[in-house]
Amino acid sequence: MNSNNHYEKRGLFIAVDANIGAGKTNACHAISSAASTHGWPSVVLEEPTNHPKFAHFLARYYDDLRSGQNRGGGFAMQMFMLAQRYEQHRLAVELAWGSQGKVVIQDRPIYGDTVFATTAMEEGFMTQEEYELYTDVFRNMSRDIMPPDLFIFLRVSPEECHRRMAMRARDQEAGVPLEYLQHLDKNYEIMIQEMRRRGVRVMVVDWQEFGPPVELWKKILYMVNSSDLWYDELTFAYAKHPRMLVNSDAAGAGEM
Repeated sequence: MNSNNHYEKRGLFIAVDANIGAGKTNACHAISSAASTHGWPSVVLEEPTNHPKFAHFLARYYDDLRSGQNRGGGFAMQMFMLAQRYEQHRLAVELAWGSQGKVVIQDRPIYGDTVFATTAMEEGFMTQEEYELYTDVFRNMSRDIMPPDLFIFLRVSPEECHRRMAMRARDQEAGVPLEYLQHLDKNYEIMIQEMRRRGVRVMVVDWQEFGPPVELWKKILYMVNSSDLWYDELTFAYAKHPRMLVNSDAAGAGEM
């Protein structure tokens, strides 16, 4: 890291995001493994899929998606996830900073949660009033947290995400339409630009066919140590041969 001893010892807070089915959780653990191999203690903060209420809220929302009817599942899910991501973000900052700081890799940050909320509202699964309440809460939360050192977006086409969802065959995801993933993809592109406007380092990775985690880790270190401004336009692709498999149960009960 920096030549200053304090900064040499502190960790990093890396947020990783992607559309549903992109292989995000696998990528987080691959980055963590690469960091640990190079002598950086690391930890992955996965999505709260093991929370006792997660399956309840996810099932309600996906039932709304499949039926095409707004029965409150979207708002309930997004408020639950927002609360969980806020708590996790604060934990990530605590773990990354200090003389014993770790490399903390967060599996979808609070910022990505807004993509799902916006999409839910635009698809008719949140009322305008619910969405305004959500954004008010998010605005207050986001003022209270430090941004990550690096935001990584794994770019995968909605069609490929849909195919990977079918391959991993999670019960909760059965019947989620391709059109929903396409809508999320559109809003993710808007969110990426917003992250850049916030001054957060953004790395967009072509993850259509995966890539070698060690090379990704090297790019991460180069970016966080650079004072240049080129990072806000950086996109790079890896080899065109799959090097990682989609783990059908890596994220437990489901993934948003």
